[in-house]
Amino acid sequence: MNASPEMSIPHMETDVLVIGYGFAGAVAAITAHDCGAKVVIVEKMPRAGGNSCYSAGNFGVVRPRASAAFAQYLDRLNLGMTPYDVFEAYAQGSEQLEKWFSALGGELVPRISALANTFPGVVEGPAFPKIAPSRKMFDIRIAKGPAELPPALRMWDFLSRNVSKRGIEIQLSCRARELTRAADGAIVGAVVEHNGQLRRISANRAVVLTCGGFENAPELLNNFVASKPIMFAGSPGNTGDGVKMAQLVGADLWHMAQTATLIGYKAAEYDAAFCIFFRAPGFIYVDKYGERYIDETAIELHDFDRVFSHFDPVNIEYPRIPSWAIFNERTLKAGPLTWSIAGYNRDKYQWSADNQAEIDRGWIVKAATLDLLAERLGLRSETLKHTFYTYNTACETGKDSVFDREPTSLELLRPPYYAIPLHPVMVNTQGGPKRDARARVIDPNNNPIPRLYAAGELGSIWGPLYDGAGNLTECLVFGRIAGQNASGETPYDS
Repeated sequence: MNASPEMSIPHMETDVLVIGYGFAGAVAAITAHDCGAKVVIVEKMPRAGGNSCYSAGNFGVVRPRASAAFAQYLDRLNLGMTPYDVFEAYAQGSEQLEKWFSALGGELVPRISALANTFPGVVEGPAFPKIAPSRKMFDIRIAKGPAELPPALRMWDFLSRNVSKRGIEIQLSCRARELTRAADGAIVGAVVEHNGQLRRISANRAVVLTCGGFENAPELLNNFVASKPIMFAGSPGNTGDGVKMAQLVGADLWHMAQTATLIGYKAAEYDAAFCIFFRAPGFIYVDKYGERYIDETAIELHDFDRVFSHFDPVNIEYPRIPSWAIFNERTLKAGPLTWSIAGYNRDKYQWSADNQAEIDRGWIVKAATLDLLAERLGLRSETLKHTFYTYNTACETGKDSVFDREPTSLELLRPPYYAIPLHPVMVNTQGGPKRDARARVIDPNNNPIPRLYAAGELGSIWGPLYDGAGNLTECLVFGRIAGQNASGETPYDS
């Protein structure tokens, strides 16, 4: 849509328009304001915070003088799918985060608990330590804040207070419909919809897209994401708006097949899924035929899309969707199977500490024998018994000859047996408009689209492999970069 003085819809002006009000949008707005720009934020949901508020709230701070090594590590993970200078900007920006927080009156503290001590298979430090030059390149941090708030909401409390005290205008339930372009191709604002009414917002300097991914855009998921079906754990507002708006003004896309995907349980009563974690090692995964297919403790926490995307072209199916997690009494009693501090269901349902309420609801299946378990799961009893025999033999001998699971993680599965169906569950998508190290949105010829920037989950920097806590780090780092560069544009002279 070209900007036109003949448009009859209401009109307002600002210097920088930020579309999307999660962590990246808040940081971009704060930074642009502090650089001297007038800023307006529009958010399509009635509640601010975006997908960020449903995260675990962890982000990485690169240690002093480690940014070069960290950028090299990330470059190896992404197999050339992200330009090296983008990772350099990310690493250098992460190294500056503690100083930035302090300047805004905040404080960062170590992550509340070590996941490695809570959930088997979760590593501390770099997610892929075999190729990392050091396990101590970065520290995981959360924002200090009210103790009653989970980490993500502590961060949101800090960021939203900083936005508020600057008097930055925020318009909720206001959906950006289309970016507006001048005759020379520069992005000069957007058309938004509020209460069914359209309005133009002119941005005299730039527009920053921070409106999240496409976890709830079925057509985009079907076209780009391998696992089918795939569930979501975060905000239902992530419907790919930014992807479509950027495409319409000529943006290139990247990383569209990449997701940060965990495992989870989808209850019929809830739109979002519950992410599932096992706090003791007495569990295995079996496919829809009752067979193990992987070392269950060696999967990187966010890499389950790759695991579940295995496709059988003979039977035309994804045999691992759904999978069944089968576990023993000790694992059942080790604690709730979900993580109560994160996910869209966090405020909607309190998972029981002993998992008994979920057994009573029928979410978790209980059986006294393998024959009864197989019947209740719809599996062939002979196959399931063979799977158990092979696995329990590995536990007794201390050697998993099939999948080479670590001996210390092998724990016998004895009755009573428990099981829960598992799907791939997205924390977020990574794809969207391609951006450069200055957070400028790029066209297919690798040229920046004038006055258009992006940050956060929309068009994330992550390619084939994702390093844990990196998405929130990216929100903060590229939110700052986008806000600074957007505010630095000279006022547009039409």
